[in-house]
Amino acid sequence: MADVRILPSRTAYSTPGETGARIVRGEGPYLVGADGERYLDAACGSGSLIFGHGDEKIIDALHAQSRKLTLFPSRHFSCDIVERYASQLLDFGPPGMSRAITFSSGSDAVEAALKLALQHHFAAERPRRRKILGRNASYHGNTIAGLGAGGFVARRKPYESVLAPCAKASHGHCAACEFGLQEETCALECAQSIEDAILEEGPENVAAVIVEPIVGAALSAAPPDPRYLPRVRDICSHHDILLIADEVMTGFARSGRPFASMHWNVEPDIIICGKAISAGYYPLSALLVSERVVHGPLAHAKYFQNGQTFACSPAGAAVGIAVLDRLADGSVAANATRMGELLRASLRKELPGELIKQIRGMGLMVGFDIGTSAFENAGALSSDRYSDRFQRAALNRGLVIYASNGSAGSEAGDHAMLLLPLTISEREVKEATASLVATAYDVLKTENK
Repeated sequence: MADVRILPSRTAYSTPGETGARIVRGEGPYLVGADGERYLDAACGSGSLIFGHGDEKIIDALHAQSRKLTLFPSRHFSCDIVERYASQLLDFGPPGMSRAITFSSGSDAVEAALKLALQHHFAAERPRRRKILGRNASYHGNTIAGLGAGGFVARRKPYESVLAPCAKASHGHCAACEFGLQEETCALECAQSIEDAILEEGPENVAAVIVEPIVGAALSAAPPDPRYLPRVRDICSHHDILLIADEVMTGFARSGRPFASMHWNVEPDIIICGKAISAGYYPLSALLVSERVVHGPLAHAKYFQNGQTFACSPAGAAVGIAVLDRLADGSVAANATRMGELLRASLRKELPGELIKQIRGMGLMVGFDIGTSAFENAGALSSDRYSDRFQRAALNRGLVIYASNGSAGSEAGDHAMLLLPLTISEREVKEATASLVATAYDVLKTENK
């Protein structure tokens, strides 16, 4: 019988045939291959590795707790380190948060947040409130529920037939305004589209609105108009609908604040945490839940109906505490703000404008669009996307980036992010800039041949 091997490796990587160099270790902001090649890691586990690779304090915290207790049945017992972590996590977030619960991935936490919103209304004897309102060009994890709530067309595509119908409003990214407006003519039509969608569905049928304060993978570090999120908060409060902030990519100082929603003094009803919550050293996520939800109708429920094997992990709590200790004095967040401003300014000055457009972001969440007018006017979606080509060219220059594609309601559009460690130095920012500029000119040369 012929050797029917699906993949060149026995490990089921998500990109068959493109396993690339074999990585053997990480050193600070670098990945090191078996051949000694070093790569500046500007993807950092989709933004998780906020302190880079090989952080001894976090490794020691995980090791010490692993010798004591890694897992326990949290439905029947409590645990001091888990309780202590929940208290510190709540102190780290906005003042209106009242409870915290941990899980093991951002997708788990999204699922739990949606369930919690539904249970909130069910306990209030509003069983018709079953609909979740999402936005175009948004991403809330790779579960069926998360894909249904999100609007990332390319990642939804294989599963469209089984996704629950979910109303969608406009995103809030000004540079890709779905209404074709300029700043001086904008009346927050994007926020109004959320209220319009609520009214169309019937407020009595809507349980929650879920948003990324800064859109990550689906639009590459797209911040909203400063008036946007406060207006969305007002709309949700007016209709007694929960506001869920998906801060899986934006939390833990990535944007320069503990959570991105804090830039606009907005307190969501539920905050979803992930990625940088453990700095990439342990599978960890969490929900922060507001006083309104905890002490509302659910206060009389026996328990939150959402079992998860690794919920309330003591090992995860130990790592989480070590991360919060590193973030406590604000110096890491301040460095993220300072280095992010330097990186964006350098890229705007040095990158070729005919290929790279709309350099944007907050803190060390830096995004940009990729494409020449000739490519954009061609209209066809090539199997070899600009984002893929750019990513390969960056790897050849020793730089790892987070490439993506798609836009509101479409698979068209190529973009990418740099998600460097928040402890990055000015020297390493200059290195990232030089590598990205060289990459851009490499791509332009191949296009002009």
